[in-house]
Amino acid sequence: ETAVRALGHPLMRKAAEAARVGRCRREVPVAVVASDGVVVEGVVDAAFVDAGGWTVVDFKTDVEVAGRVEEYRRQVRLYAEGVGRATGGRARGVLLRV
Repeated sequence: ETAVRALGHPLMRKAAEAARVGRCRREVPVAVVASDGVVVEGVVDAAFVDAGGWTVVDFKTDVEVAGRVEEYRRQVRLYAEGVGRATGGRARGVLLRV
C-alpha cells in the first residue's frame, strides 16, 4: 500500500516520465563538501531532470522523520547542491514522506 501511494504521487509520476526518456537516476552515490567543510556522503534515492532542472527526491517514512525533519531537510538540500554542482544545472531537493 505504501509503495502504491508513493508511486502514485505526482512527483513520482514526473520521475517516471523522465525515466522513460533516460532522464532519471536512482540510488546514486553523492558526496558534498558542506559550508562548514564537512564532507557529507550519501545515496540519492531518485533524481530526475525536466524543463525546470533537477529534482532530487529523498524518501523517508513517518517513523524516520519523527523529530528529525530539519536534519533530513538539510540532507536533501546538500544532495541537491551536489547534483547541481555535478551537472552545472539547477537542482531542488524534496523530502517525500511515505
